[in-house]
Amino acid sequence: MLSAILAACSSGPLQPGPVGAPPEQFSSLKSHGDHYLAQAKRAEPADAFSWRVLAIRAFLEEQQLDKAQQLLAQLQKDVSPEQAPTLDLLTSALSLARGQVVEAEQQLAKVNQGALSRDAKSYYFWLQAKRLEQQQQPIDAAAMLVKRHELLSASEQSSNRERIYALLADSSAANLRQAQQSSDNKQFTGWLRLMAILNASGTDQEQRQWQLQSWQRTFPEHPGSYYLPEGIANAAVRLAAYQPRHIAVLLPLTGKLSEQADAIRNGILSAHQGQSSRVSFFDTTKQSMTDIYQQLQNSEVDFIIGPLLKDKLTELANLDIALPVLALNMPNQAQHDLAHRYYFSLAPDAEAAEAARHMWEQGHQQPLVFAPNNALGKRMAHGFNQQWQQQTGQKARIAYFNSKQSIENDVRRALNTKASAPSAKAGEIQPISELENTPKSGSIDSVFMASNATETRFILPYFDFVRDSRAQRLPTYVTSRSYTEDNEAPMSELNQLQLADMPWLFGSAPQLKEEVALLWPDRNASWLRLFALGYDALTLVPQLTDLQMGSPAVAGLTGELTVSEQGVVQRQLQWMEYRDGTWQAQINDTIPWQ
Repeated sequence: MLSAILAACSSGPLQPGPVGAPPEQFSSLKSHGDHYLAQAKRAEPADAFSWRVLAIRAFLEEQQLDKAQQLLAQLQKDVSPEQAPTLDLLTSALSLARGQVVEAEQQLAKVNQGALSRDAKSYYFWLQAKRLEQQQQPIDAAAMLVKRHELLSASEQSSNRERIYALLADSSAANLRQAQQSSDNKQFTGWLRLMAILNASGTDQEQRQWQLQSWQRTFPEHPGSYYLPEGIANAAVRLAAYQPRHIAVLLPLTGKLSEQADAIRNGILSAHQGQSSRVSFFDTTKQSMTDIYQQLQNSEVDFIIGPLLKDKLTELANLDIALPVLALNMPNQAQHDLAHRYYFSLAPDAEAAEAARHMWEQGHQQPLVFAPNNALGKRMAHGFNQQWQQQTGQKARIAYFNSKQSIENDVRRALNTKASAPSAKAGEIQPISELENTPKSGSIDSVFMASNATETRFILPYFDFVRDSRAQRLPTYVTSRSYTEDNEAPMSELNQLQLADMPWLFGSAPQLKEEVALLWPDRNASWLRLFALGYDALTLVPQLTDLQMGSPAVAGLTGELTVSEQGVVQRQLQWMEYRDGTWQAQINDTIPWQ
């Protein structure tokens, strides 16, 4: 037995067993380069490539660049198409390690991202961030790390988050806000907005808290929440009533919209009579919102009404200002989840939605929406249909008219009174010539016309004619676009037409109406509506927070006003019926403004 043992010992050291499967090529490194290289020499040919990739990465971290280059050169001699993207990444990493940033940028541009594994893509974004940081582009470098973040494990995300914060911490608030305008990544936008707030100097503490709380509501699960100051996290936004000392009004006071702006301005000034606060007007036509905001800060403004134009609203939103705002329009993408942001407009699609609510309350089950075949008509039809679906779970029937010459045929198609003509397809917004079969959901029992006064007057007789002039007219509803003043000659074709508009046009606030008539005798209905918008906007300021928290509606010139949780001012209009030349209250219709 002893001889056998001695014979075994004299034969040399025991050989290690076979190497197991290698880790993922771009997973976290657990050992040094020489260890991975030794594993590659013992591994099966199919696994040796992965072990060598790990060795190259380890040599790069250890700054053994010559070893990394030699091993990379060996692999490049016999590389398969599947392995090429991996070697492209390693070549870029070697260039970065040698400080050859331009070469690394060119090499990274050639990498086929679609062929990368999850870990390899994470490594790609890490290299891009490293490259951009070396090129003195910290914001762009942070953008790469944000893309990398979701590819990491929970344990790896902590250090990645710290690096994002460090890259953005030294950037100015102005540069961060500028970067927001081109960001198409919500997570990155969240980082930019947060760091712009944290990096801004001279912001009032209470206003800064508003911004941070608004940011938290917009990005509740954002990794940047880790850097919110103590006391902000999970704090409720304080909604005390606004009592501004200096209100800024942002309007296009010059240019093609100056007349409309002047009507709003006069409404605000009329509502402001007798108040102790100060109101200043700023022309948005020739100045950027950045320049105007700087003036507002210098003027100690504490509330903003406006802007009126959508592009200016977007520009102002990108500044992430530390002031409450009552905008006089609805931007295409309103930031409804921001505290201290409100939106008040006379949008035609909102009036169409009001018509849908009213018609449902009147008991109608199958309305026909008849609208002009243009952008405004489609917008109003969509507003009606969206509200109708919300109430009923069903789509409204929508049809479009094109011109006076085709109106009879358009009405026939919409009512489906001619067997060969297609009728309105429920909920579809498309030209009348493309309409398909009417859904089997009952006959039309009412009509909503998204038409102006001239179109309404022209179209109504065709509905009577196509159906049967002896039959009772379908209940027909219109909005403010179809308003005609009482002093015009009676138009019998409009009898029984039901219209929703501002109570201001139907006799509310008679004393103010007399003052307006004396000061501006040439005003028309459009001017009066804009005047009322300005008047109600200023009147609403101290009531906004209470209304948003659910207090009862307030009676305004523009309608009965409430505010949604998202900060949108909603108007309940007054419904009137045309009878022999005048608009009269509907029977059993209460008028709270009188």
